[in-house]
Amino acid sequence: MKTIKIIKRIYKWIILSILIQVLVLAYLNFNYLLKEHDIKATSYDIKENAPIKEDSSMKIPSEASSLSVSFDGNYAAYLLEGKVCLYDLKNKEEKTSVTDSNGDINYFKWLPDRNIIIYSVNSFGKNSETEKILISTKDIETDNNHSYPVISGLSKSSEVTDIELSPLTNMVYVKIKTSSSKSRIYKFDIMYQSNFVINVGNSATIKEANLSDKLFYEDSENRIQIWDGKRSSRTRLSYKNKVALIGLDSEDTVYFGETNSDGKLTKILYGKYDNTDHSENKWEEIQLKSSYDKKDIVITENGNIYSIDTEKNVATNLKNNSEVKYEGEFIGISDNYIAYSKDNKLKVNPL
Repeated sequence: MKTIKIIKRIYKWIILSILIQVLVLAYLNFNYLLKEHDIKATSYDIKENAPIKEDSSMKIPSEASSLSVSFDGNYAAYLLEGKVCLYDLKNKEEKTSVTDSNGDINYFKWLPDRNIIIYSVNSFGKNSETEKILISTKDIETDNNHSYPVISGLSKSSEVTDIELSPLTNMVYVKIKTSSSKSRIYKFDIMYQSNFVINVGNSATIKEANLSDKLFYEDSENRIQIWDGKRSSRTRLSYKNKVALIGLDSEDTVYFGETNSDGKLTKILYGKYDNTDHSENKWEEIQLKSSYDKKDIVITENGNIYSIDTEKNVATNLKNNSEVKYEGEFIGISDNYIAYSKDNKLKVNPL
């Protein structure tokens, strides 16, 4: 009998201990963890949108800026008076402009594989010495909006000059110009938190990997660095000469160019980056017939490399030497179309 009483007493203490632990954990969970660490994430559905199959065009106001076309050529957008004006090229009709109640939109870009724009707004009070920057997305087809946490504590001269978003990893990198020579890179992770990452020069190109959390960027010595967001570490792309980052395709092949004393590209190199292999012989090479500004070399999602001759109005695919002619001012080229403007009119021709 005495042994049974001891066993019962032990079980009571065990049950009591478990109950206390459950109550404590429940209290912490509902009163601290959920309030302090709300987790939000955005899911982007991948759609097979049919690219344009015939020439399309639209009129452009003379005051418009940042004119660009969506990945499939079905939509065009431009900045005008603090809003993003949208046009449906396929159905030949204007769509509702994107505005923000926090202030004027001063930067936007299309996502590389879906009809979503990501944009920035600067917002600060009249008596404030610092500025806040807000980043948001707008799905043109569903009208869904999503806003990221505010980036605060910036000087009033700060402005967004580039945003990189990978829909597959949900990582966002924002480049913010904070002075006449320097920019800061901030990151929004999948747990909806923003963090300062690195400082770069204003002219530095940044490109985010599509399949992993890596950011490629140029340093002050004309080298390409790779920031590993998962490990919070940095490595350098191995190449002996001075180079400039051009871009990445959808399979994360990196494209860069060897530069001359004038900073122009004389050779294109590309291949898969592997931080365990630092061999300089792994890069495919394309020797350019003449030197090019970095902005005149375009990498498409499928890995085509185009050189843009703005004097002859010709885009040349450097992998097969095929040419695409255009008129007026070059706007952009993809695997689906070439876009250009002439006489205040945007024209998009399928390839």
